[in-house]
Amino acid sequence: MIIQKGYRRRCAGLSLVEILIALSIAALLLGATAIAFDAALTSYKANHDMAMASMGTRNCLYQMSSLIRSAWNDPDYDIIDVSIDGKEIAFVDASGREIIYQYDETARQLKVNIDGGVPWYVMLDNVYPVSDGDLIFTATDPEFGSFPAGTVGCVEIRFKTTEGDVTKGVSAAVVPRNIVYAE
Repeated sequence: MIIQKGYRRRCAGLSLVEILIALSIAALLLGATAIAFDAALTSYKANHDMAMASMGTRNCLYQMSSLIRSAWNDPDYDIIDVSIDGKEIAFVDASGREIIYQYDETARQLKVNIDGGVPWYVMLDNVYPVSDGDLIFTATDPEFGSFPAGTVGCVEIRFKTTEGDVTKGVSAAVVPRNIVYAE
């Protein structure tokens, strides 16, 4: 084997420059992966908060509106009673149970009581009026037909809830069944 002058034989392995370049590329890739992972977690949290706020709020509103819809609305017997401050509604449902929904302003909760039982059940946390001074529950007189004084034509429910950074506002107008099926 003839070795020419000026040429050195290269040893197997990587030089220091090559190792530094490889480490720099690896660090860039790991940094980009960490940023992408953080963005995915942030997006997941935002979507989770939105889903939890929507689901809880919707379920609460559906339950209240279906029971109010089935309420007896006859002033001679039982009546739908909405408090003047709009924080409570009481009625007797189709199965004869006395239902009371109440907005607890200090705890920011919507609560329910069935048949005057001792425990008040929390339906929803982090509840607020849609804007300051708004009522959660309002009732209007019927606009059609000849209904006795004291009957309720429509019950309106409006509130908003928060879950994390998400605020979800909902509203519903509920017409009791004897208004719909008047004789």
